[in-house]
Amino acid sequence: MADAIDPFPDLGSVYKVSGHRQVNRDVADIKLASSVDGDKENTRESKNRVAANSWLHKDSTSNVWGHPNLIQKLKMQTTSNIRPIVDGTCLSSSRHGSASTQQGAGTCPDQAGFTLPNSSENRVDEYDNNDPDVVYDNDDLDDYDFNFDEDEKSHEARKKSKWFNAFFEHLEKLTVEEIISPAQQWHCPACQGGPGAIDWYRGVQPLMTHSMTKMTRRAKMHRVFTELLVEEMRRRGTFIKPANDAVGKWEGLNVRVADHEIVWPPMVIIMNTKYEQDETGKWSGMGNQELLNYFSSYAATKARHSYGPQGHRGMSVLIFESSAAGYLEAVRLHKHFKEQGRDRDAWDHSRVPFCPGGKRQLYGYIAIKEDLDVFNRHSQGNSKLKFELRSYQEMVESQIKKINDNSQQLTRLKKKVAQEQQHSQVLAESLGRLSEKLHQTIEPKNRIVRQRAILQHEQNKEELVAKEQYFKERINTIYQSIDSKEDNFEKLQRAASERVKQSNTNPIHNKDECSAIELHEKNIGEFNAEREKLMKSRQDRRLTITLRYWEDLVKLEEGFEKELTLLMEKYTSRKLH
Repeated sequence: MADAIDPFPDLGSVYKVSGHRQVNRDVADIKLASSVDGDKENTRESKNRVAANSWLHKDSTSNVWGHPNLIQKLKMQTTSNIRPIVDGTCLSSSRHGSASTQQGAGTCPDQAGFTLPNSSENRVDEYDNNDPDVVYDNDDLDDYDFNFDEDEKSHEARKKSKWFNAFFEHLEKLTVEEIISPAQQWHCPACQGGPGAIDWYRGVQPLMTHSMTKMTRRAKMHRVFTELLVEEMRRRGTFIKPANDAVGKWEGLNVRVADHEIVWPPMVIIMNTKYEQDETGKWSGMGNQELLNYFSSYAATKARHSYGPQGHRGMSVLIFESSAAGYLEAVRLHKHFKEQGRDRDAWDHSRVPFCPGGKRQLYGYIAIKEDLDVFNRHSQGNSKLKFELRSYQEMVESQIKKINDNSQQLTRLKKKVAQEQQHSQVLAESLGRLSEKLHQTIEPKNRIVRQRAILQHEQNKEELVAKEQYFKERINTIYQSIDSKEDNFEKLQRAASERVKQSNTNPIHNKDECSAIELHEKNIGEFNAEREKLMKSRQDRRLTITLRYWEDLVKLEEGFEKELTLLMEKYTSRKLH
């Protein structure tokens, strides 16, 4: 049964035997007429689109769906599927009114002997990426003999185009309240003759949303239709806002995620751990190490058991590390129990204490506060299992994020270190090759330079020895001259002394001669004293000059050593680029 608001009749009420034969005859006549008139045959690749000039006549704008002569021609698919195309200028239908009114105002005729498929079953995907009709293809405007881009076209002239005339004629017959009423249904005039022509839109706003979001076939025509509709409603005193502000936007999740409290440290309750009763009626059960051994692959740190007046209560707990990793281990064990159907729900509602063969079957689930309250029911003081309730986001989520951040940073650092090591290795290899090449190139030159330096040193040494010999010879000449002068001086002094002594033989002149001898001896004494003084001064000056010479010589050699060291360091540590 068709929808109460769907104007199209049910398939079963249309395709009668006689009607079906009549449709076949009509289709055959139409197909023959189309081939005689030379109409274009659309292929499967164009999605069996029907060109407007193959079925839309000049008088089609004056017809509505209530008249059977509105449908002029039909294109048939090359496959066995028959898809009749109807005129999309059907305007609107209201939920109110009689069936005859609906048929005359906007319902599909059943007089033609066929009906249209339900739009939800044969709707063409308007956003199919494989559709060859792009937003502004030639079929959009050029093939319909109307240029919507002409600014000189007035609003009224554009309304009276063959595409929109029937729609706006019907719109003028309605009041503003009827137009904006959600009960009013509309066909899109820009979709007539193509996919979406039979789709109904309840109210003007959904129709405008459709025309604003149409992205494939006749996209520009849909935009022009939206502009005309908005302008028409404005002239009638009503403003309809296009719903384009919602296009391309989505509502995501809330930024804040609800937090919950978890038991800390993480724990997993293990049930059915008691074993047997003794003669006093008290139960015994699994031990701590035994429980840890059973779940050794889950990295639990400790195990505890609950005891009551009757001994082991069959309730145990595995305690995990107080970290995000420990919590994840506890959750992993919880999921393992759940996958095997031995979780909390199974223990509470459908427990099976024994397996086939008599073994006790363990159950387990993540611990909550109520579980631990039951666990501590018969415990006193320090024997109680200590725990606290902490935020899941604080203890687990934030830690996992921190671990992920640290892991990513560590990965980046490792990658950077590896790149640096690789770069250093490449540089070392390049430096080795360049050093070897440089050594091979410079070694012969260095050998020549060293040989030249040695030769120059020998030459300088020989020259220095020659000059030293020259100066020594000059000094020796001076020494010889001094010795000769001193010899002459001594001879003169001895001669003077002899004359004084000879004069002493005459007694008359003894007194005067004594005075002369004393004067001569005095002069000789003064000469010797001044000569000693002069010799000492000369010796001191010579020593000073010699010391200064050797000091200057040492400074010269030390300066040479420093300069040579700096030169060698410069060429040893120089980076090769």
